[in-house]
Amino acid sequence: MRKFILLFLIVAALFSNCGEPSQDKNEKLIDNASEIPDTFHLLSQYWELKDADNPTSKDISFTADDGAEYVSGLVLMTDSTVLENPVGEMTYGKYDLKGNTISVNFDDKRKAIYLIDQINKEQLVLSRTEKKHTSKLTYKATSTQWPNSDKNPFSRQNYQWSKKPVTPESDEQIKSRVKGYVQFCAYYFQGFLNGNAAQIDFNALPTCLNWYQGGISIENEDKLNPKWGHCFYSKEQAYKGRQMLEDVIVKKYKWDEKETNWMKQIVPVLQQIHDNL
Repeated sequence: MRKFILLFLIVAALFSNCGEPSQDKNEKLIDNASEIPDTFHLLSQYWELKDADNPTSKDISFTADDGAEYVSGLVLMTDSTVLENPVGEMTYGKYDLKGNTISVNFDDKRKAIYLIDQINKEQLVLSRTEKKHTSKLTYKATSTQWPNSDKNPFSRQNYQWSKKPVTPESDEQIKSRVKGYVQFCAYYFQGFLNGNAAQIDFNALPTCLNWYQGGISIENEDKLNPKWGHCFYSKEQAYKGRQMLEDVIVKKYKWDEKETNWMKQIVPVLQQIHDNL
Protein backbone atom coordinates (compact mmCIF):
# COMPACT_ATOMS: atom_id res chain seq x y z
CA MET A 1 0.00 0.00 0.00
CA ARG A 2 2.87 2.39 0.88
CA LYS A 3 4.54 1.63 -2.48
CA PHE A 4 1.30 2.44 -4.30
CA ILE A 5 0.93 5.82 -2.51
CA LEU A 6 4.57 6.71 -3.21
CA LEU A 7 4.17 5.83 -6.90
CA PHE A 8 0.99 7.92 -7.12
CA LEU A 9 2.72 10.99 -5.62
CA ILE A 10 5.65 10.71 -8.04
CA VAL A 11 3.33 10.47 -11.07
CA ALA A 12 1.24 13.43 -9.85
CA ALA A 13 4.35 15.55 -9.43
CA LEU A 14 5.52 14.71 -12.95
CA PHE A 15 2.17 15.71 -14.47
CA SER A 16 2.02 18.98 -12.52
CA ASN A 17 5.48 20.00 -13.81
CA CYS A 18 4.52 19.20 -17.40
CA GLY A 19 1.90 21.95 -17.33
CA GLU A 20 4.45 24.68 -16.47
CA PRO A 21 6.65 25.81 -19.39
CA SER A 22 10.27 26.46 -18.52
CA GLN A 23 11.34 30.12 -18.53
CA ASP A 24 14.63 31.46 -19.73
CA LYS A 25 16.22 33.36 -16.83
CA ASN A 26 17.37 36.05 -19.26
CA GLU A 27 13.89 36.51 -20.72
CA LYS A 28 12.27 39.91 -20.13
CA LEU A 29 9.57 39.48 -17.51
CA ILE A 30 7.64 42.65 -18.34
CA ASP A 31 5.93 42.91 -21.70
CA ASN A 32 2.35 43.71 -20.85
CA ALA A 33 1.16 46.21 -18.26
CA SER A 34 -1.35 43.72 -16.85
CA GLU A 35 1.57 41.66 -15.56
CA ILE A 36 3.08 44.55 -13.58
CA PRO A 37 2.14 44.82 -9.89
CA ASP A 38 2.53 48.62 -9.79
CA THR A 39 2.21 50.08 -13.28
CA PHE A 40 1.02 53.44 -11.99
CA HIS A 41 4.12 53.84 -9.80
CA LEU A 42 6.43 52.96 -12.69
CA LEU A 43 4.59 55.24 -15.12
CA SER A 44 4.74 58.24 -12.79
CA GLN A 45 7.98 59.79 -13.97
CA TYR A 46 9.57 61.81 -16.77
CA TRP A 47 9.98 59.79 -20.00
CA GLU A 48 12.20 60.99 -22.87
CA LEU A 49 11.13 60.00 -26.38
CA LYS A 50 13.91 58.08 -28.15
CA ASP A 51 12.21 56.55 -31.19
CA ALA A 52 8.92 56.88 -33.05
CA ASP A 53 7.29 54.88 -35.84
CA ASN A 54 4.75 56.85 -37.91
CA PRO A 55 5.30 60.00 -35.79
CA THR A 56 3.41 63.28 -35.81
CA SER A 57 5.09 66.69 -35.69
CA LYS A 58 4.98 66.78 -31.88
CA ASP A 59 7.08 63.59 -31.74
CA ILE A 60 10.03 65.11 -33.60
CA SER A 61 12.88 66.68 -31.60
CA PHE A 62 14.73 69.57 -33.23
CA THR A 63 17.06 72.52 -32.68
CA ALA A 64 15.71 75.99 -33.50
CA ASP A 65 17.62 78.69 -35.38
CA ASP A 66 18.63 80.36 -32.11
CA GLY A 67 20.14 77.10 -30.82
CA ALA A 68 17.28 76.21 -28.48
CA GLU A 69 16.69 72.47 -28.23
CA TYR A 70 13.20 70.97 -28.29
CA VAL A 71 13.03 67.35 -27.16
CA SER A 72 9.85 65.26 -27.13
CA GLY A 73 8.81 63.48 -23.98
CA LEU A 74 6.05 62.74 -21.49
CA VAL A 75 5.60 63.40 -17.77
CA LEU A 76 2.97 61.37 -15.94
CA MET A 77 2.22 62.64 -12.43
CA THR A 78 0.71 60.97 -9.38
CA ASP A 79 -2.36 63.25 -9.43
CA SER A 80 -3.17 61.97 -12.95
CA THR A 81 -1.85 65.12 -14.63
CA VAL A 82 0.08 64.56 -17.85
CA LEU A 83 2.50 66.95 -19.54
CA GLU A 84 3.30 66.30 -23.17
CA ASN A 85 6.71 67.57 -24.32
CA PRO A 86 7.96 69.23 -21.10
CA VAL A 87 10.98 70.64 -22.97
CA GLY A 88 9.16 71.13 -26.26
CA GLU A 89 5.74 72.42 -27.31
CA MET A 90 4.06 71.79 -23.96
CA THR A 91 0.48 70.63 -23.49
CA TYR A 92 -1.08 69.64 -20.15
CA GLY A 93 -3.95 67.24 -19.65
CA LYS A 94 -5.44 64.57 -17.40
CA TYR A 95 -5.05 60.84 -17.83
CA ASP A 96 -6.84 57.72 -16.67
CA LEU A 97 -5.07 54.35 -16.42
CA LYS A 98 -7.12 51.17 -16.78
CA GLY A 99 -5.21 47.93 -17.31
CA ASN A 100 -2.76 48.61 -20.12
CA THR A 101 -4.73 51.57 -21.53
CA ILE A 102 -4.03 55.24 -20.82
CA SER A 103 -6.81 57.63 -21.85
CA VAL A 104 -5.77 61.28 -22.08
CA ASN A 105 -7.84 64.45 -22.35
CA PHE A 106 -5.54 67.37 -23.17
CA ASP A 107 -6.26 70.99 -22.25
CA ASP A 108 -6.33 71.91 -25.95
CA LYS A 109 -9.36 69.58 -26.38
CA ARG A 110 -7.33 66.80 -28.02
CA LYS A 111 -7.95 63.22 -26.97
CA ALA A 112 -5.57 60.29 -27.27
CA ILE A 113 -5.45 56.62 -26.33
CA TYR A 114 -2.11 55.07 -25.38
CA LEU A 115 -1.74 51.28 -25.22
CA ILE A 116 1.17 50.07 -23.11
CA ASP A 117 3.05 47.54 -25.24
CA GLN A 118 6.02 47.29 -22.90
CA ILE A 119 7.17 48.86 -19.67
CA ASN A 120 10.15 48.29 -17.42
CA LYS A 121 12.67 50.32 -15.45
CA GLU A 122 14.56 51.24 -18.62
CA GLN A 123 11.90 52.00 -21.21
CA LEU A 124 8.24 52.45 -22.07
CA VAL A 125 6.73 51.49 -25.43
CA LEU A 126 3.34 53.01 -26.25
CA SER A 127 0.98 52.77 -29.20
CA ARG A 128 -0.82 56.11 -29.36
CA THR A 129 -3.99 56.58 -31.37
CA GLU A 130 -5.21 60.12 -31.97
CA LYS A 131 -7.69 61.10 -34.69
CA LYS A 132 -7.33 57.65 -36.29
CA HIS A 133 -3.55 58.11 -36.52
CA THR A 134 -1.49 55.51 -34.64
CA SER A 135 2.16 56.04 -33.67
CA LYS A 136 4.46 53.63 -31.86
CA LEU A 137 6.57 55.54 -29.35
CA THR A 138 9.60 54.30 -27.43
CA TYR A 139 10.57 56.28 -24.35
CA LYS A 140 13.64 56.11 -22.14
CA ALA A 141 13.11 56.19 -18.37
CA THR A 142 14.80 58.97 -16.39
CA SER A 143 14.38 57.03 -13.12
CA THR A 144 12.67 60.01 -11.49
CA GLN A 145 10.11 59.80 -8.70
CA TRP A 146 7.91 62.54 -7.32
CA PRO A 147 5.38 60.79 -5.04
CA ASN A 148 3.88 64.14 -4.02
CA SER A 149 2.56 65.87 -7.13
CA ASP A 150 2.81 69.24 -5.35
CA LYS A 151 6.59 68.79 -5.44
CA ASN A 152 6.74 67.63 -9.03
CA PRO A 153 8.81 70.28 -10.86
CA PHE A 154 6.65 69.89 -13.96
CA SER A 155 3.32 70.54 -12.24
CA ARG A 156 1.36 73.50 -13.56
CA GLN A 157 2.27 75.64 -10.57
CA ASN A 158 5.94 74.65 -10.30
CA TYR A 159 6.62 75.04 -14.03
CA GLN A 160 4.70 78.30 -14.47
CA TRP A 161 7.98 80.29 -14.31
CA SER A 162 9.01 78.89 -17.70
CA LYS A 163 5.96 80.27 -19.52
CA LYS A 164 6.86 83.43 -21.47
CA PRO A 165 4.86 86.46 -20.26
CA VAL A 166 2.84 88.46 -22.79
CA THR A 167 3.65 91.85 -21.22
CA PRO A 168 6.78 93.36 -19.61
CA GLU A 169 7.24 92.43 -15.95
CA SER A 170 8.23 94.44 -12.89
CA ASP A 171 11.40 93.64 -10.96
CA GLU A 172 9.32 91.81 -8.35
CA GLN A 173 7.67 89.69 -11.04
CA ILE A 174 11.06 88.86 -12.56
CA LYS A 175 12.37 87.91 -9.12
CA SER A 176 9.34 85.68 -8.57
CA ARG A 177 10.06 83.99 -11.90
CA VAL A 178 13.70 83.41 -10.89
CA LYS A 179 12.59 81.98 -7.52
CA GLY A 180 10.29 79.62 -9.39
CA TYR A 181 13.24 78.47 -11.48
CA VAL A 182 15.40 77.75 -8.40
CA GLN A 183 12.55 75.85 -6.72
CA PHE A 184 12.06 73.88 -9.93
CA CYS A 185 15.73 72.87 -9.88
CA ALA A 186 15.51 71.73 -6.25
CA TYR A 187 12.46 69.56 -7.00
CA TYR A 188 14.06 68.29 -10.21
CA PHE A 189 17.20 67.13 -8.40
CA GLN A 190 15.10 65.55 -5.64
CA GLY A 191 13.18 63.47 -8.18
CA PHE A 192 16.39 61.89 -9.46
CA LEU A 193 17.49 61.22 -5.89
CA ASN A 194 14.11 59.64 -5.04
CA GLY A 195 14.46 57.28 -8.00
CA ASN A 196 18.10 56.43 -7.21
CA ALA A 197 19.08 57.66 -10.68
CA ALA A 198 22.73 57.17 -11.58
CA GLN A 199 22.90 60.55 -13.33
CA ILE A 200 20.84 63.69 -13.88
CA ASP A 201 19.95 65.09 -17.28
CA PHE A 202 19.21 68.77 -17.96
CA ASN A 203 18.86 68.11 -21.68
CA ALA A 204 16.89 70.92 -23.39
CA LEU A 205 15.64 72.44 -20.12
CA PRO A 206 15.61 76.24 -19.77
CA THR A 207 18.47 76.77 -17.32
CA CYS A 208 21.33 79.16 -16.66
CA LEU A 209 23.18 77.31 -13.88
CA ASN A 210 26.03 74.81 -14.01
CA TRP A 211 26.50 72.10 -11.40
CA TYR A 212 29.47 70.29 -9.95
CA GLN A 213 30.68 68.69 -6.72
CA GLY A 214 30.65 71.35 -4.02
CA GLY A 215 29.62 74.25 -6.20
CA ILE A 216 27.16 76.03 -8.49
CA SER A 217 28.09 78.53 -11.20
CA ILE A 218 26.07 80.71 -13.57
CA GLU A 219 26.46 81.08 -17.32
CA ASN A 220 27.83 84.32 -18.76
CA GLU A 221 25.44 86.52 -20.71
CA ASP A 222 27.18 85.77 -24.01
CA LYS A 223 26.81 82.01 -23.42
CA LEU A 224 23.35 82.05 -21.91
CA ASN A 225 21.06 79.15 -22.81
CA PRO A 226 18.62 80.54 -25.44
CA LYS A 227 15.76 78.82 -23.65
CA TRP A 228 16.40 80.96 -20.59
CA GLY A 229 15.50 83.94 -22.73
CA HIS A 230 12.26 82.26 -23.80
CA CYS A 231 11.05 82.38 -20.17
CA PHE A 232 11.09 86.19 -20.04
CA TYR A 233 9.35 88.98 -21.94
CA SER A 234 12.57 90.25 -23.52
CA LYS A 235 16.30 89.58 -23.68
CA GLU A 236 16.87 92.53 -21.35
CA GLN A 237 14.53 91.08 -18.74
CA ALA A 238 16.18 87.65 -19.12
CA TYR A 239 19.54 89.29 -18.39
CA LYS A 240 18.05 91.05 -15.38
CA GLY A 241 16.74 87.74 -14.03
CA ARG A 242 20.15 86.17 -14.55
CA GLN A 243 21.82 89.05 -12.67
CA MET A 244 19.41 88.68 -9.75
CA LEU A 245 20.43 85.05 -9.50
CA GLU A 246 24.14 85.82 -9.74
CA ASP A 247 23.86 88.41 -6.95
CA VAL A 248 22.44 85.73 -4.66
CA ILE A 249 24.71 82.86 -5.73
CA VAL A 250 27.89 84.71 -4.68
CA LYS A 251 26.77 84.57 -1.05
CA LYS A 252 28.11 81.85 1.22
CA TYR A 253 25.96 78.78 1.77
CA LYS A 254 26.15 75.74 3.99
CA TRP A 255 27.45 72.76 2.04
CA ASP A 256 27.60 69.25 3.46
CA GLU A 257 31.29 68.64 2.84
CA LYS A 258 31.06 65.03 4.05
CA GLU A 259 28.43 64.14 1.46
CA THR A 260 29.99 62.37 -1.53
CA ASN A 261 26.86 62.48 -3.70
CA TRP A 262 26.93 65.89 -5.40
CA MET A 263 23.19 65.81 -6.09
CA LYS A 264 22.47 65.37 -2.38
CA GLN A 265 24.80 68.28 -1.69
CA ILE A 266 23.04 70.63 -4.06
CA VAL A 267 19.36 70.24 -3.08
CA PRO A 268 19.60 71.96 0.36
CA VAL A 269 21.83 74.69 -1.10
CA LEU A 270 19.25 75.41 -3.81
CA GLN A 271 16.65 75.78 -1.08
CA GLN A 272 18.92 78.29 0.69
CA ILE A 273 19.35 80.24 -2.56
CA HIS A 274 15.58 80.24 -3.10
CA ASP A 275 14.98 81.61 0.40
CA ASN A 276 17.56 84.38 -0.15
CA LEU A 277 15.94 85.72 -3.30
